[in-house]
Amino acid sequence: MNGQGRLAQQSKEWLMAALFDLLAEQPYETVTVKQIAEKAQLSRRTFYRAFRDKDDLLDYYDREVGRRYLAALQEIAPQRMVFKDVLTYFFEFWWQERKQLRLLIKQGLFGRMLARITPMASEIYRVFPAPWHIEGSPTETDYIMSFATGGFWNVLNRWLVKEHPESPTEMAALLMAGLKRLGETED
Repeated sequence: MNGQGRLAQQSKEWLMAALFDLLAEQPYETVTVKQIAEKAQLSRRTFYRAFRDKDDLLDYYDREVGRRYLAALQEIAPQRMVFKDVLTYFFEFWWQERKQLRLLIKQGLFGRMLARITPMASEIYRVFPAPWHIEGSPTETDYIMSFATGGFWNVLNRWLVKEHPESPTEMAALLMAGLKRLGETED
C-alpha cells in the first residue's frame, strides 16, 4: 500500500473511531456526518471521499470486523482444536470488540451488524473446514450452520450487554456445560 493508500485507510479508522465515540454520547439517529468528521478532526470532504453516509461508515465497520474474524480463523489449525477451543476462540475474538459491540447492542444496531456478517458465515465454513462441522447434505449442513451461527450471535448479544460480563474462558466453560447437559437429555 502506498502512502496515499495508508493515509486513506488511517482516515477511515479515525472516522470509525469518531462514530463510536459519538455513539457513546448520543443516539445513532442524531449523529451527523459533520459531527463524525469534526470528532475525527477531518473534513467532511474527506468523509465523503471514503463513505456515502454514516450508514456506509457503519457498514464498513461490520465488513472489517467480519473480515478480521475470518482472517483470524484462517490462522488457526482446525485439526488440533476441539469444540471448547472453538468456543474460547470465538469469545476471545469478540471480547476484543466488546466496547463497540456493547454500543451497537445498546443502540439497537447489533441486528444490523449480524445481517451483514451472517452471510460471511457460509464463507467461514467453506474456508475453515473444521472437525466439529457435521458431515451431511449441503442442505443439512447449511441449516445446522445457520442454527449454530444464530446461537452464537444470540449468546454474544446477551453476554456483552451485561455490565460485568464473564471472561471468554468462563463463557466457553458455561456453554460447554450447558451443551453437554442438553446432549444428555435423549428421548
